Amino acid sequence: MNNNHPYYGYPYYGYPQQNQNQDPAQQQEQPYKQQNSKTHFVMGVAAGAAIAYLLTNKKVKQGVAATGERAWSAVRGEVEELKERLEDTQAELEYYRNLHKGEE
Repeated sequence: MNNNHPYYGYPYYGYPQQNQNQDPAQQQEQPYKQQNSKTHFVMGVAAGAAIAYLLTNKKVKQGVAATGERAWSAVRGEVEELKERLEDTQAELEYYRNLHKGEE
């Protein structure tokens, strides 16, 4: 057994993959290179156009802003509620500390 390659066949940092020693013409092409690149280009253009349309649409902008406002106000409300609970808990602890001071 060769100790230099304990996991033979599996690439890991510092060691080349098995098929790198072969002639580049014999190496298999990557799956993304085998697929139709024109289709990928057209899909990318269509996705970019859709995103650009959504980002420049006034109604979409207003909807995103309204949703952001509602989310932010909900977060602020929850933080205020958490602060109130913490203050109530601190007041209760202080009450019980003072209650048992006189018994000692």
